[in-house]
Parts: sequence; structure tokens; C-alpha cells
Amino acid sequence: MTSARATPSVKELAATLAHYLEKISGAPFSLETGDGQAGVVVGTIADFPGLGLDADFELGDPTQREAYLLRSHANGVYLIGATELAVSHAVWGLLDRLGYRQFFPGRHWEVIPRIPDLTLAVDVREAPDFYGRRIWYGFGDWSDNRADKAAWDARNRVASGLSIHSGHAWDAIYSDNRAEFDAHPEYLMSKQPVKFCVSNQDLRRLVVAWALAAFDKNPQRDSISLDPSDGDGWSNPDGSCPDGTVYASVSDRVVTLANEVAAAVNAKYPGKYVGIYAYFKHAPPPTIQVHSNVAVGVATGFITGGYTFDQLIEGWSRQGATVGVREYYSVVISHKDRPGGLPAGDPRAIAARIKRQYAQGARFMSAESSNSWGPGGLGYYLAARILWDSEADTEALINDFFEKAFGP
Repeated sequence: MTSARATPSVKELAATLAHYLEKISGAPFSLETGDGQAGVVVGTIADFPGLGLDADFELGDPTQREAYLLRSHANGVYLIGATELAVSHAVWGLLDRLGYRQFFPGRHWEVIPRIPDLTLAVDVREAPDFYGRRIWYGFGDWSDNRADKAAWDARNRVASGLSIHSGHAWDAIYSDNRAEFDAHPEYLMSKQPVKFCVSNQDLRRLVVAWALAAFDKNPQRDSISLDPSDGDGWSNPDGSCPDGTVYASVSDRVVTLANEVAAAVNAKYPGKYVGIYAYFKHAPPPTIQVHSNVAVGVATGFITGGYTFDQLIEGWSRQGATVGVREYYSVVISHKDRPGGLPAGDPRAIAARIKRQYAQGARFMSAESSNSWGPGGLGYYLAARILWDSEADTEALINDFFEKAFGP
């Protein structure tokens, strides 16, 4: 059952649930519209104001956008989400409880149980431990596999209720403001790769204006990236930019700009984030405080300064940053999809790392991967499950995989 006010996407989710419940039970399930008092009720909390479930949701908290309620009662069961994304999670979360699995992309890795006498007793409110969960293809996101990967993401609740953008961004800022940069060469320390002269106050004003314009255009966005362009270029052989003497480190330069933008953006649009990586030359923790709305994805590879990941995430947290992880489950040009040669090929290690990263305060995950489901699929699958629930039992998940995919 959906509400008369349900959106097309919610109606589609209800139809998907009916389709799979029919396959599981062998009984027909019809799609109806109503007030939610009976039946399998699918929708957002706003769709069913008469159910009195508002106390189960924290609608003003952006970290709770993916929360959903599964509650059985004498006349049916509620699948109610804080948002449409949460409704999707509720549908797949319910099916998961019934034994449905989509271990890897594609129909051959879909497990649909057969339960003729279908019953369910449940009363849970669920939300992910990591607010942002991305397992993305660095290479291999092609038209012939995109739909299967998107379906795997949805069915394993790999999504971001709070979306933190932190990819390399300075090239885009340069491109969007090319005339200004051409007129003011002093704004740059390097053109190839693009590196800003952060100590230049007018450069910082330009970047602030660029960021504000992005939020003006789309006030619903959660964040904007200010991560530097990839590569080196932080030295200044001709001495035209004084950043090397003004700031104690490259990280301090990056944080100075990110802090200024975060302050300006939050003055106009409270609760928004500026995303950066702790990566390469700006991996070491800064010597200055980090604005609390600067979200830092701490890289697990390609870092400098002699730091371990543990030292980096603890150091950035100590300076006030909101922290996440920039992971490398598979980099195809490095790992070449060799069995045992990519991090995702060690699923227990992936699971242990996520659990430790959560304990260290990480709440966002951006994991570069590849279309390498043979050597890395179980690692990807475990990552999806443990990013949702950091207390999930790793061995139970592995046993469930082998039993359902290959038989007991």
C-alpha cells in the first residue's frame, strides 16, 4: 500500500517489493492506495502523517536521512522511511531479512528464497553507521555494466544520505574563472598542475565567490569540494608566491582556503560542508585548527610525510576536522585485477579496516574500486554490509555468502 501522495519512485519501490514477495511466497500481492492502517505499507513519513510515527524519526538531522522503520502489527507491516532513499533501504532491508541477497551484480548472483508460508515479526529502526558509502569504479564504469552496478548499490544500501564531495577541484575552479586567472597570474603558484597561491587574499575571495555561486545555483547540495588538483607543483622556484614562507605546511595552505570557504558558505547556508582529501603532499595533519564543517577524506594510500593512516586520521580529528576515509579497494592500473593482488581480495582485512575506521571516528567512505568481482567481489560485498552496520559479524556474513551462493 502506498499513499495517494506517494511519488512515482515510491510507487515503483512498492511494485518492486510486491514483485519479490510474490516470487518468495508464490502468493499474489496487489498494489493499493490507502491511509496505511492495514497491509504492507510503503512510503515516507510525510506520506502517512496519520500513523503517529514521527517520534521514530529525526527529520531535522541530515545524518538521519536514510533512517527507516520496519514494524509489524496485527493488520500488516510498516516500511516507512525518513526520505525516498530511506524507503528504498526499507524495501531491500525487509527483503534481506527474508533471505534475499544480491551478492555481486547480475542475475546469476541474485538469491531469491522460497517461503510459501511467509510470516514476519519485526520492530526495528535502522540507519547506517557511515553516512556516506561509495564503492565506485575508478575504471570500468561502462554502459553495459552500469545498470547492474546501480542495482547492486541499491540492493546493498550503498548510498550517501549526506553527500560529501571531495574530489580534486582546483582545475575546475581555474577553468570556470579562466579570464580572472589570465588577468591575475599572481593567483597561481603553478599552472600544470594547477596550484593556487593561497596567501593571496584576492584569490581566496575568488574561490569563496565561486563556492557561494554553486550553492546559490543549488541550495540543496550538501557540500562542495575544495581539494587541490592532483600531483605536485607546490614549490615556487621563481619566488613569486610566498606560500612556502607564510604557511608551515602544504596542509596548512589547503586548510586555510577550505576554512575560509566553509565559514562564508555556512554564514549563508548553515550546515553545508567543504570536502577535501588528506592525500599526497597535504596528507599530514595541519598545524592550524580545521573548521568543523570541513570534511576530510583521509587517504589510505599515496600519502607522504612518513605517517601511518592511524596517525593521520587521529591528527586531523584532533584539529577539529569531520573525518572520513578515501580508500583503495582496487586500482586496476596498479593491481591489475590479480587474484590476491588487490586489497578487496582479502575480505576479512577489508571488514576489519572498516570496523577500525569507524571506531576512529570516520563517518564517510569513498572507496575506489574496479569491475573486478572475481578477485574482489566478496570484499566489496562485506564492505557494503559493514559500512551499514559496523558491528556486523564478519564470519557470519562470509558463511552466509558461501551457503546461499553455493549451497551448505
